[in-house]
Amino acid sequence: MGSYVDSLREAARRLLRSEGGILYLNRNISEGAIELLLEISDYAPSKISFPELSYIESQEIILECSGNNFNIGEEEKSEEYCWVKSHKSETGDPWGDFSKMVLELAVAGYPGCIGCGGPGSEEFWDEASSRIY
Repeated sequence: MGSYVDSLREAARRLLRSEGGILYLNRNISEGAIELLLEISDYAPSKISFPELSYIESQEIILECSGNNFNIGEEEKSEEYCWVKSHKSETGDPWGDFSKMVLELAVAGYPGCIGCGGPGSEEFWDEASSRIY
């Protein structure tokens, strides 16, 4: 069984492992997204390929990038996506939670280190089991 934090951590790892792709998000968090990508480049200077930002009307945050897909939102996507149930956020700010998790992992050296990706980072991600929370 998974949890909001486990799924959020997997989504953060997927962003940090991604090479290119498209990050879909609402324009109201675009400044935060640009800032996050700049901070990632500060902590992981070897990462040179970032997703392109594309703006959508919904409050979802979606990364589509060959095998590193995730969706932070209310509606369940196919199991090709790591789905983070945004309504499970204790803070009420899924983007803030996600940004914080990404930076924690980047500061720790993920993905260029062993064991710094948090609990379960070295194991296979089981999306079906993660959705049972």
